[in-house]
Amino acid sequence: MNELKRLHPASMLVSFMISLRGMLVPLVVSFFLGTSATGFQFQYIFYGLLIFSFLSGFLDWITFRYRLSEHELYVQRGILIRKKRYIQKHRVQSIDVTAGIFQRLFGLVKVKIETAGGGAEPEVELLAITKREAQFLREQLLEKRQLLETEWLDDSDEDEKEKVASTIPLFTLGKTRLWIAAITSSGIGLTLSAIGALYSQLQQFIPDTVYEQTFGWFTASSVWLVVIVAFTLTVIAWVLSILATMSKYWNHQVQAAKQGRELIITRGLLETRQLTLQTKRVTAVRLVSNLFRQPFGYTSVYVESKGGGSSDEQLSTVLFPLVRKSEVNGLLAKCLPEYQLEDQTIIPIPKRALFRFLIRTVSLPVIVTALLFTFTDYGWIGIVLILLAVWLGYSQYKVAGYFYREDTLVFRYRQLSQVHVIVPKRKIQMFEVATSVFQQRLRLCSPLVSVQSSIVGKTFSVRDLDRKDGNRLLAWFSIEQPSVSFSDRTPERATD
Repeated sequence: MNELKRLHPASMLVSFMISLRGMLVPLVVSFFLGTSATGFQFQYIFYGLLIFSFLSGFLDWITFRYRLSEHELYVQRGILIRKKRYIQKHRVQSIDVTAGIFQRLFGLVKVKIETAGGGAEPEVELLAITKREAQFLREQLLEKRQLLETEWLDDSDEDEKEKVASTIPLFTLGKTRLWIAAITSSGIGLTLSAIGALYSQLQQFIPDTVYEQTFGWFTASSVWLVVIVAFTLTVIAWVLSILATMSKYWNHQVQAAKQGRELIITRGLLETRQLTLQTKRVTAVRLVSNLFRQPFGYTSVYVESKGGGSSDEQLSTVLFPLVRKSEVNGLLAKCLPEYQLEDQTIIPIPKRALFRFLIRTVSLPVIVTALLFTFTDYGWIGIVLILLAVWLGYSQYKVAGYFYREDTLVFRYRQLSQVHVIVPKRKIQMFEVATSVFQQRLRLCSPLVSVQSSIVGKTFSVRDLDRKDGNRLLAWFSIEQPSVSFSDRTPERATD
């Protein structure tokens, strides 16, 4: 492939539709506002946005070119400012192939190419290309003969379907577990945030009189009516969260390539996504059990890797959306044997650290309760918040701990969800043990581990370990195994 190539012509329409989706609120508002008091037609804004979106997609298609040579991928784009980018094959970390609603209308896919240090956005994004072209790019850039899922191939592609059979199925999220994952998802917070963001865009178009009437209704209503309204909104957000989770992890499958050390993750209903993850680039594994899943023995398994993370998963990649904890070790043995969780006894933090955990969680609720008692008649709500905070602080204290063996470190801690972090020693980029002024008297410390992950890296920490445990971990990480101690005021760092 030596000639410069364009994206598929349908990319103009795909770009147009995506742009409209991003401007949905101003489009709808401008269409229905009609005429202002000065005679201005708000529909002109509507038509202007349509024209701008179409021209943007057309000009992007005209100027975008790419070429794949033996050693690199070349991309150029831009109208007033021409940008040229050369990406060497060995820098490619992952290739993410997705088929959104608009791409699937034309039988196309979108390809995101991630590189080491590529920044917050993909190094290259091919908005709409054919499936064969995506397959060829992935083979050449990853230097493997891995193919797209069989369901993406035409019936006539018999040879390609036979090659797909060279993958080994490892995990499939069944319908029952998909429902459990959706119902117990903690995505309700994200849904409420999205509703709040939508509200912030709409509020500038809402008349002040509506605000005044709404605020007056709330102040005149009883507290129980307000609680009912809040509960109703929460239920709606929960239902939306269920639908979003089911759409995202629909038909979630993990396969391993027989040739090469790669995992192929496929999922999605409205947007079918396929990610090729190189196991050698995985730097850590996280087991996350939220408050709804932990009582039933379920957890989610995330992987940190050099490239391939997504913003909706905290720049990580979900390997198994929902599995029982008893199944994790067997699944990791098949795909990431270096990260198996063997039977071990977590070393807990000392009892004298309990006070610090309680202070961290209770301080803010105490202030809120004082304000409620002072200015309202609802101080009892603050008492409930304090009790919940005490439970959370004690739970964080009970969970926190660590374990290590010759080549692997395990951290366990809780924020709201309980988290296990498994990090091989050779993947640790930096190890730090710090103690604050407030930890000195209690002889405590906080170890931190940093690994490469996607763009900015990830840091994991267990607060308030015994100082002797911090010294022990520093000695474990040190290459020369010295007798290590550290200052109470200055954190010690070891880098690999």
